[in-house]
Amino acid sequence: MNFLQLTYRPKENFIYRSNGVVKIFILLNLFIQSFIFDHPFYLGVIFFNILILVLFSNCWEEILIYFRFMLIISLFTFFINIILYPEGTTIIFQILNDFPILGGFKITFETIVSSLLIILRLTLIFLIFGTFNLIINTDELIQVLVKLRFPHSIVFIITLSLNFFPLILKDLERIREIQQCKGLELEKGNFFRKFNNNVKLILPLLTNSLERSIQNAEALEARAFDIKGKREFYRKLRITISDYFIMIFVISLLIFQIYITFQGFGEFIIYPTLSGIFLANLEYYALLISFISNILVIGLLYLEDKIER
Repeated sequence: MNFLQLTYRPKENFIYRSNGVVKIFILLNLFIQSFIFDHPFYLGVIFFNILILVLFSNCWEEILIYFRFMLIISLFTFFINIILYPEGTTIIFQILNDFPILGGFKITFETIVSSLLIILRLTLIFLIFGTFNLIINTDELIQVLVKLRFPHSIVFIITLSLNFFPLILKDLERIREIQQCKGLELEKGNFFRKFNNNVKLILPLLTNSLERSIQNAEALEARAFDIKGKREFYRKLRITISDYFIMIFVISLLIFQIYITFQGFGEFIIYPTLSGIFLANLEYYALLISFISNILVIGLLYLEDKIER
């Protein structure tokens, strides 16, 4: 697996060429929606909107790597939630004998549905952050934070953290290649042997990271980082009128989503008894508006790119 695929790499694509501020607003809108809605239909619409963004961004291969990581987390979350939170009235399986720690054990239909919704929400958050990491340049994110009047020290810490991630991945790939040239078999054997061989990569990786942090500290001291004054960027962030229009549209869409949640849209009661999964007629219209609006935002990005080019 090439871990460098999980970092930002520029592509000839209208999503990648669009303004970083606009992309941040779009992903932030999807992120907030994934928290304010509970109904699986609403979460499903958000999921499809993310997949559409990934489709037009042409980063399917990278997102599939995130899916592989998410599959392991999902299985772990599913079984832990079933074991530790056996609530609900619709019992599917039950053991009356007492366990030493857990006591009685049962599996309910409500707990299974709750576990699946938790996995779906975690998947949405995972995909949003993965897409954010793939299509947004860290330099654009830094300039956005500066525009929002974040302290330069905090912005620098965020910058350093984001830049360290791809560097560590590059070091890891280089160390893996060196160890394999020396005859270390990282992909052969059973699980414990693979784990033991891969642990041997941690020490040189940690050593390289510590050396790089020392070099960064010396570079900051040599350049008098603590000196106060006006700071300039090599490439300034430019926001056009069309960018402002798209951001206003995304903000309006988010306000609409928050408003309908206060009207009872998107609710889904699980405990103690699962509520009906079907929605009222107005809620289907709200779902359709959300789906079409996100497609319209991508269409506006495409139109803006065509006009500017």
